[in-house]
Amino acid sequence: MKKAKIDSAVLEAEDASAYRPGGTERSIAELEAATHKLTLRRIRDMLPGKIETRRLVLRAPIRGDVPELVRNANNKNVSSKLARMPHPYTGADAVAFIELFSQRADERPYAITLDGKFIGIVGLSFYEGRAPELGYWLGEPFWGRGIATEAGRALIDAAHKIPLVETIAARALPDNLASIKVLEKLGFHRAGSKAKPKKSAANIPALFELQRPRWM
Repeated sequence: MKKAKIDSAVLEAEDASAYRPGGTERSIAELEAATHKLTLRRIRDMLPGKIETRRLVLRAPIRGDVPELVRNANNKNVSSKLARMPHPYTGADAVAFIELFSQRADERPYAITLDGKFIGIVGLSFYEGRAPELGYWLGEPFWGRGIATEAGRALIDAAHKIPLVETIAARALPDNLASIKVLEKLGFHRAGSKAKPKKSAANIPALFELQRPRWM
């Protein structure tokens, strides 16, 4: 009988803890986090599974892309232009990107394929309270052929069909003139001051923005 009373007291204490301020705040935070993830997932899933252009097919990255993904990404000339790509880039990095990163609710990467062959990535990263951000990279053999512009334009056009996407952001290092040129071709403008960044800020990415066309 005494044990039953002790067990009952423990259960009552546990139940009561759910109504303490700390427990309530934790529950609210968990609910907000879950709602945030669902909101981002909703926007992410409104994008098409496949996008086709004149030369390219944009689709979800798959395990079969691993060899070409490593071949193209394991290049200092590529990784030095990007904030989130490790170097050296290994098979494990490629698998983690495909199996984990690309499945996140706040990320929607597309494999850029040319003639059925993986050559790079274009995608959007989603954030609560601010514009989704465009990102892209190509294997070095495919630079200078207008592919990044073509892939970026196709994804932007698809994103602008989603009512929740009014603005798209992008970042580029000030000395990455090729990427800045791509963004300008896509219609992006430097956010904030139009003045060029100082040399001391050479490693700080510049922020660009693109507004939805009024006719859309």
